[in-house]
Amino acid sequence: MVGVNRYKDHARDIFRYLISLYLVLFSLNGLAANNFEHQRELFQQAEQALAAANQLQFSQLLDRLQDYPLRAYLEHDAFKQGLSQADVDEVEEFLRSHEEFPFHYHLLSQWLNILAKREDWTNYLKFYDGRSATRYKCLALTARLNTGQDEGINPEIKSIWLSGYSQPDACDIPFAHFLETYQSVTEVIWLRIEKAFEARRPSLARYLSQKLDAKDQAIVNQWYQAHKHPAQRLPQLAKAKDDMMNRKMIIHALDRLARRDSLAALDHWQQLQQDFKFNQQQKQRIDKRVALSAALQHKAEAKQLLEQLPDEIKSDNAHLWLARIHLRDEDWIGLIRTISHMPDRLSEEAEWVYWLARAYQEAGKTQTATDIFRDLSTRSTYYGFLAADRLGLDYQINKQQVTANIEHDEAQLLASNINLLRARELFLLDRRLEARREWFQGIRKLNTDQIKQAAAMASSWKWHDSAIKTVAKTSHRSDYDLRFPMPYRQQVMGHIETKDLDPSIIYGVMRRESLFDPLAKSRVGALGLMQLMPYTARSVAKSLGLKKPAQADILQVDNNIKLGTSYYRKVLNQFGDNIPLATAAYNAGPKNVRRWLPKDSTMSADLWVETVPFKETRNYVQAVLAYATIFDKHLGQQILISSRMPDIETAYD
Repeated sequence: MVGVNRYKDHARDIFRYLISLYLVLFSLNGLAANNFEHQRELFQQAEQALAAANQLQFSQLLDRLQDYPLRAYLEHDAFKQGLSQADVDEVEEFLRSHEEFPFHYHLLSQWLNILAKREDWTNYLKFYDGRSATRYKCLALTARLNTGQDEGINPEIKSIWLSGYSQPDACDIPFAHFLETYQSVTEVIWLRIEKAFEARRPSLARYLSQKLDAKDQAIVNQWYQAHKHPAQRLPQLAKAKDDMMNRKMIIHALDRLARRDSLAALDHWQQLQQDFKFNQQQKQRIDKRVALSAALQHKAEAKQLLEQLPDEIKSDNAHLWLARIHLRDEDWIGLIRTISHMPDRLSEEAEWVYWLARAYQEAGKTQTATDIFRDLSTRSTYYGFLAADRLGLDYQINKQQVTANIEHDEAQLLASNINLLRARELFLLDRRLEARREWFQGIRKLNTDQIKQAAAMASSWKWHDSAIKTVAKTSHRSDYDLRFPMPYRQQVMGHIETKDLDPSIIYGVMRRESLFDPLAKSRVGALGLMQLMPYTARSVAKSLGLKKPAQADILQVDNNIKLGTSYYRKVLNQFGDNIPLATAAYNAGPKNVRRWLPKDSTMSADLWVETVPFKETRNYVQAVLAYATIFDKHLGQQILISSRMPDIETAYD
């Protein structure tokens, strides 16, 4: 009987699914398809009613949206307003009935905070879902302590305690319990103090020392002063006795000093090694730090210091900096030797394949260089395009539609994936964050062909950033129309014509900056398509005689393009129309670019780009130049990437 009932339940589920699929398909293809637009209008009216606290109108509108896929979002918005006064049963029922929605996770976060504020620890543990954020883990530990569920709790607290960074206030109660009950409390306090210094959080280390006796506090204060003023403190430490703690402070001070002045640290290090018994790990740490800092500071001694490091302790950064020093010195034989000693994961990357070929070419081994360049030139990348130019070959930008061999039915895809349907509606209603959450939750349920369909579908809605991110989840790289769209063409062309700018470069900047998301906001506050910092946008607006733009003004598409292209024109003027320099300045600022100019003589642009100290800026310039080459294809023009890369001069007026 149990098997028969299970079969009936299964059949019933299939029947319900088929009915729901039919209804959604019908709603998308039939008469109700036209109703979505009307329902969006009702949804927006309901949002306004809720914001105005017009509960009657909101309820009436909600009733009229029974079949709209986003009705639950209005329920969520209304429920969230009263969450702080809600009782446990109400919240439990709401969360249970909306478990499939992405907002479930974030609403639960707010509810956990409310329960913690109420000190309702029993219910906190009932709702806690094991999320990994430290604040919620510590609140769960507090809940256990308050409900007598503290068996085996100290190892869990210890794993959070042993961090070199300040932890949320929510951890204070578990930490207090840990320090009161742990057997070796002084030991774990010292362990965390050392981690704090390693994490460059000296204030945390000094705060933690308050839990130690006066003698230990004095030692921590010495360490603090060595951290803050390593050059002044090292001579004093050199006169102290050779014990474990003093050696730790010396190593820390040397590491700190090397980051500021590698050669000064080297002078101290050579003397101190004669007087103190540093262990092998400490010696290797300072040798690597001094060598890497010397490279970063462009010291002439860096090459020798890096070459002296044994291969077994060379980090990836050590290999890469040594290679870049050989590049900057145009020491082609040294570069060949360095690349040959790199781990395969580095030497097989396109950049070092290219530079190995360049080194062979400069060293007179033309055939070897040609063979490597020819193989690399088949790739539609920055290095592939440079390699093609070296041999005078055409670029391999062979367009292919991602869905060319896939039957594409938007209605069917939306009908079978409610997350994508909700994502579309949220996108059309400008609720972009929620739209992305729904979209990528939906993408996880798709196979590769369906992901490709979804990417093409998002692109057709002009949701370019999600389309680009979605197709990136597949191995497909040949749909250049999908991966490199050219939206806002009228505005872009209008603004670049008056400024004599290269459209492909501007599109390259926009794609790198925002993936064509007009509402993009970075963590540091950059805004819009061209990711303008507010102070930059205001400075440019002032120079153009425009009023001071607010954030909403900067995000407006035409304004963003106008201000962004004006700023690019400004940095282009500062660097003699040199595109790699202007692009680097757009990313890292003109002051940094001037510091990176060659000191003695002109330098080839590919060499200059490769030796830019900031990895982010180096990758940024390479990406923009490669993207511009692909946008050239869209525009029906053939421009060599090398023609956009004139030699770098030592100075620009």
